[in-house]
Amino acid sequence: MSGISESKYMACSSQPRITAMSTLGWAHYTLYEALPRIAARGFHRVEIASFESYCFHFNFGSPTPGDLRRILDDLGLTPVCLNYSAGMYDAWDPDEADRFVTHWVRKLEQLPEVGIPMMSLGFGERNTRCDQELQLAAAVKAYDRVASIAAGYGIRLLLEVPHLYTIMARPEQVYWVFDRLESDNVGALVDSSHWGIIGYDIDEFLGRLGDRLWHVHLRDSRGPDTADRRQELELTPGHGTVDFRKFGRALVAANYRGDVSIEFEYRDMTFDAIERQYDIGLQRLASCGWQIPEGVNTVATQERKQGLTCEGRD
Repeated sequence: MSGISESKYMACSSQPRITAMSTLGWAHYTLYEALPRIAARGFHRVEIASFESYCFHFNFGSPTPGDLRRILDDLGLTPVCLNYSAGMYDAWDPDEADRFVTHWVRKLEQLPEVGIPMMSLGFGERNTRCDQELQLAAAVKAYDRVASIAAGYGIRLLLEVPHLYTIMARPEQVYWVFDRLESDNVGALVDSSHWGIIGYDIDEFLGRLGDRLWHVHLRDSRGPDTADRRQELELTPGHGTVDFRKFGRALVAANYRGDVSIEFEYRDMTFDAIERQYDIGLQRLASCGWQIPEGVNTVATQERKQGLTCEGRD
């Protein structure tokens, strides 16, 4: 488990607690714009999101690792992980694993300079082929290869599971993979929005994960699993059907002590509209028994005090 003292709240608390904020809420803005708003909200711990097709917060270019470290230090922010994606890859193609490992190792090399302790990765896009076990076996080998290299950098790896878009879209597939991993440098990231749609037994799942549970995302969702990437996975808490009380109680029962990031996700929204969504979401989570970090505001009046005006953005 993480050695970060700020995260060890479950040992003495019967309530689940939010600890970090993801930059994904500003997916269509730059990291230079997102990070000051996270700090202004009152958070001290941050998760950085960066993907292949959108939300280019920390791909390759600007900011450089050195620049990012300086920005974080200036704002008093501590990075908890990098939620990173460079595509899903075709797990049935033998050549894909080498490409996957090469790309993720290239990113791994940048994390120590920034001080990012964990990074998510995913190999294998969900499909209906008849060779599902072969694909899962290929993923196990790919994860073990990257995990061995990551350990040399002092970086831990996260698999977001179950995930509606990957070959681990059901708990049974997750168990299959974790039972066969040789590396102990791979842990699980559980997202409430995927749980809300898949509807698996959260207590059983967390119990099976045990010490492999290293990170958590909070976000709302609704609707069935239609296996077509059209799920409503990007909803503000209170706008979907996720039972946040039940989810939080399951984490407490599992004695989870790691970070919990609010991973709200917004695109094509003004800064003011995004802040209003965070107000709604944080207040909803608080009403469901989630502890908000001391100093974090559930109403975004403090952004004006920080000089983060939204004039000209609407």
